[in-house]
Amino acid sequence: MEKNAPPNKILIAVDGSEQSLNAIRYAAGMFSPKNTHIVLFHIQAKISELFADLGAYPHYKRRMTGLKRWATDQKTEVLSTMDSAAVYFKQKGFPESAITIKTPTRSLGVTDDIVKESYNDYQAVVVGRTGVSRFKDWVFKSTAMKLVPKIKHIPIVVVGGHPESKNLLMAFDGTHGAMKGVLYAGSLIGKSDHHMMLYSIIRGEKKFWPGDAAFLHFDNAKADIDTGTHEIGPHLTDACKRLLDEGIAPEQVSIKIHVADGERGYRIVNEAKHNRCGTVVMGRRELITFIDEYFIGRVSDKVLKLADELALWIV
Repeated sequence: MEKNAPPNKILIAVDGSEQSLNAIRYAAGMFSPKNTHIVLFHIQAKISELFADLGAYPHYKRRMTGLKRWATDQKTEVLSTMDSAAVYFKQKGFPESAITIKTPTRSLGVTDDIVKESYNDYQAVVVGRTGVSRFKDWVFKSTAMKLVPKIKHIPIVVVGGHPESKNLLMAFDGTHGAMKGVLYAGSLIGKSDHHMMLYSIIRGEKKFWPGDAAFLHFDNAKADIDTGTHEIGPHLTDACKRLLDEGIAPEQVSIKIHVADGERGYRIVNEAKHNRCGTVVMGRRELITFIDEYFIGRVSDKVLKLADELALWIV
C-alpha cells in the first residue's frame, strides 16, 4: 500500500449469531490495524410494521406488550454485540477512529441492503457462513450464500467454523480471476506475518519434473518458476512478484504445484486443511458457459459447499 493511501474499508455483517462473532474474530486477526477501517453493519428489522399487522387481530392485542418487550430485548442484545465487537477490535490494536458501527433499518431486505452498502467504497465484505437460525439456513439459503452471486465488484469473505487467520491458500490457475485474488489478498493483508501458499493443479500430461512425486514445492518467491513448456510458470512468477510488491517477505510465500485429475474443489479444500490454512482465496471465472454452469459447475461453488470450517475469499 502506498504511503498516505486511504485505509482498506472492510464491511462486516453482524446478526448476533455465533458465526458472525467468528467472522469478527477472523477479521481482527486477518487485517492490519494500521491500514484498515472496520465497519460493523447490522440491518434492523421493521418491527413496528409487524406489530401494526398483528394489532389487527384481537387474539394478539393482549400479547402486544410481551412481543414489544421481546423485540426491544433482541435489539438491545444485537447492539450490545456490536459494542463488544468494537471493544474487541480495540484490544487487537485497532484505533477507535478505525471502527464504525452502522445499524440502518431494513429497506430492500437484508441481502440487498448489504449489497447496496457494499458499493460505498469498501474493499471487502466479511460474513458468517450461517446466521441466527441454522435450521432456516439449512432449509433456505443463508444470507452469505445469497450474497456470493450478488457481490462481484469486491471480494466477499465467507467465514465458516473457527478458522485460523495466519495461513492462506490461494488457488491459482493463471486466469485473470485467480490473479485478482492474489492482488486483493496482497493489498488487503500487506506487510504481516501471514503465510501465503500459491497452489496450482495441473494435469498429468503436463508434469515437468522428474520422478514419481505428485507435488513440486518452492520454498519462497524469489526465483522465477521454471516449468519448461508448461504455461503456469510465468503466471506464478508474476503472482509472486505482485505479492512481494505489497511488502510480503519472500519467505512468507510458497508455491505448490500438484499433478491431479478429477475433483479440484475437493483437492483445494483438502490441501488447505492438510497445510493448516484457515483461508482459501479463489477467483471467479470471468466467462462461463451454460454447460460449465449447469453440468460441470464452478470450482468456487464446490469449494464453498465443502469449506464449512474455512474462510473462503471469492474474488
